[in-house]
Amino acid sequence: MFNLFSELKKEFNIPYVTDYNLINLTGKALYVEGHKGIMTLSKELISFRVKNGVVVVEGKSLSLKILSENTLCIEGKIKKTEVF
Repeated sequence: MFNLFSELKKEFNIPYVTDYNLINLTGKALYVEGHKGIMTLSKELISFRVKNGVVVVEGKSLSLKILSENTLCIEGKIKKTEVF
């Protein structure tokens, strides 16, 4: 099965340093592999668990476009992403 993050890490010789991966696409979409579940879901804030922490995404008109067992995609106007 094709894995975007694995292919990018191979292509650019990037070591695996976390058990989850984030790609923020120009502040309009956030693609995540390795999430452990949604905690908060609103149009202004989405938070979810990752191994050893929580990711909080703030913005406007946020929505989940993809949600599977370990992958999610948030779309909207993303203003801030923090990992705790």
